[in-house]
Amino acid sequence: MTPEPLFIDHVLIAVADLAAGARRLETEYGLRALEGGRHPGVGTANMIVPLGSAYLELIAVVDPEEASRAPTAGRVARAIAEGRTFATWAVRTDNLDALREHLLAAGWALPAPNPGARIRPDGVTLRWRTQVLVPAYDPSVLPFVIEWSLPPGMHPAEMPVDHPSNAQGIRLVRLGDPHPAAASDRLHALLGDGVSLEVEEAPVSGVLAVEVNTSSRVIAIQ
Repeated sequence: MTPEPLFIDHVLIAVADLAAGARRLETEYGLRALEGGRHPGVGTANMIVPLGSAYLELIAVVDPEEASRAPTAGRVARAIAEGRTFATWAVRTDNLDALREHLLAAGWALPAPNPGARIRPDGVTLRWRTQVLVPAYDPSVLPFVIEWSLPPGMHPAEMPVDHPSNAQGIRLVRLGDPHPAAASDRLHALLGDGVSLEVEEAPVSGVLAVEVNTSSRVIAIQ
């Protein structure tokens, strides 16, 4: 069990075109995506679907040359090439250093954390650090971990939005793996009971679907 609680932060939906991806989410699911921004040096850009305490991130490669040197962009490009909806997902911690110490002591082989930033359309810069848990291009049910450095109320999930579906939050992340029981055990050891997820058998390891609560029903994005 990790020393600090972990929570679902966001799920990355890989798209070839941000505007087309946003139209699909609104037309099919009643979810409205807002302008995000560029990831400097990574070659990607995003749009945000705020859902209260977590969010969906539409992410696309917009500079292939930059993206060729960035692991996150590689995951996005691979998901698109393989026809998968989701690139990966993230859980949030308030103390990344303590989590790293705990995992290293438990025998995890971890690279150094990566600093990240994005400039919003209004000029505000959002900053964070991330910790990958598996090699950048390997399919996995495991998320990456993010620690935000933000003023109160500035988390992307908190952006004001009016969803046609009246979406109210992420209910569940559904994951797939060729060995679901072992994958579930490893996830539970990492995340504890604070993250709502299910693992089922699938030929490739990763995110299969995200269930979102609305005022009248549960919608499954897949």
